[in-house]
Amino acid sequence: MNLNSLNMFVLVVRHAGFSEASRKTDIPVATLSRNVNELEAQLGIRLLERTTRQIRPTREGDVLYQFAERGLDEIDAGRLALIDADEQLKGKLRLSIPGDLEFWWALLRAFQLSYPNIVLEIFTTERRIDLVADGIDVVMRIGDLKTQTAVAREIAAYRHVLVYAPAFVEKHGLPQHPEQLTSFPCGAWNNRQGGVSWNLADKDYALTPQIQVNDFAHLLMLALAGDIITELPPLFAKPYLDSGELLPLFPDYPFPRQSLNLLYPSRKYLSPLSRAYIDFALEYCKREGLFRNVK
Repeated sequence: MNLNSLNMFVLVVRHAGFSEASRKTDIPVATLSRNVNELEAQLGIRLLERTTRQIRPTREGDVLYQFAERGLDEIDAGRLALIDADEQLKGKLRLSIPGDLEFWWALLRAFQLSYPNIVLEIFTTERRIDLVADGIDVVMRIGDLKTQTAVAREIAAYRHVLVYAPAFVEKHGLPQHPEQLTSFPCGAWNNRQGGVSWNLADKDYALTPQIQVNDFAHLLMLALAGDIITELPPLFAKPYLDSGELLPLFPDYPFPRQSLNLLYPSRKYLSPLSRAYIDFALEYCKREGLFRNVK
């Protein structure tokens, strides 16, 4: 596949037509048209719907555009990284992360110590962020991704853990099988989607939780008091599991794998600041062993 022709196809789709793409890039319309025609001939697929009023991608063209744009953005980002490799990074970086991620605050502090001229604007929210509309450079997202409009880098994979305190056994006893959970006081994350269940070893077990809250710190406090069985992120639970203040329940029935990803918009180039942040996060998590043995 001719990379130059692919780039011109992306430009035509991005600017919704040959004339506008030519005006924005100073590439003659004839050159753009010839390269797109050659790309269609090479692939044996019609990529554009051409009418007298507008140019728009076909279904196949739209799929190619989504992936080609990402790849070309990455190539250009690599070029920018080489240009800026010897320059001191400085400027403003706008980030979004969920709440209840105390370990990430330590990472951000370490990042700023390494890049003191980068100013961070951080937004903590459970709301799904629109990267472009909200003006965010990099957003952290946990769980499955269903997007073709953003590039994602997986930082880590992990599973939540089901925990209880020794005091819980004294108060309530202990279930011997996940099917008995509905008869014991449990605390669950408030997903605002009605019924609550825990997926353990690929099977859903319904709950009647005593409390639902979108704050793991609250669930942790109640678990340590021996009031509930609950699920916690592994890094949140690890210090208390290590000390014996919490104990794992049903370790042979694991929660589903979850991904922690950093996303940036595919429709703009990955800036050197964003790239520095993403690369730093990957290296920091690996160096500190944050997710070791929690997959």
